[in-house]
Amino acid sequence: MERHSKQIHVRMSEDEIERAKRLATDTGMTLSDLIRVLLQMPATSVGEDGRLIVIDRTTAAKLTREMRRWGHHYNQAVHALNAIAYYLRANDMDAPDVLEELDRASGKLAAMQPGVEALRRSVEDVAGSVIATLGR
Repeated sequence: MERHSKQIHVRMSEDEIERAKRLATDTGMTLSDLIRVLLQMPATSVGEDGRLIVIDRTTAAKLTREMRRWGHHYNQAVHALNAIAYYLRANDMDAPDVLEELDRASGKLAAMQPGVEALRRSVEDVAGSVIATLGR
């Protein structure tokens, strides 16, 4: 059985058809996908300057992997700091060792910061937009 078994027929001018085809091509969608996405827009957003972000399953999976990756790095940094604190409490580390480990952890956190900031800005940007999903 076909995934989309129903059809809608719409009369459009040549200019409207060309605009729809161009928009679908520019966004990497089929004309049918474009119409499905536009139908997901809330009526309150029509005519506003709000943006519509379209996320397909592949992109959503990539976003999920990226978020997990950053979470893993953050977890590793916190684990390193906890290990330093543990060995300090146990008096198994002297000051130069502590400073060396702190510098290493600080360097890793600093290296992550640009990516974290870019990810934060992207998430804020998406959160302020209308989101539509594609089933493919």
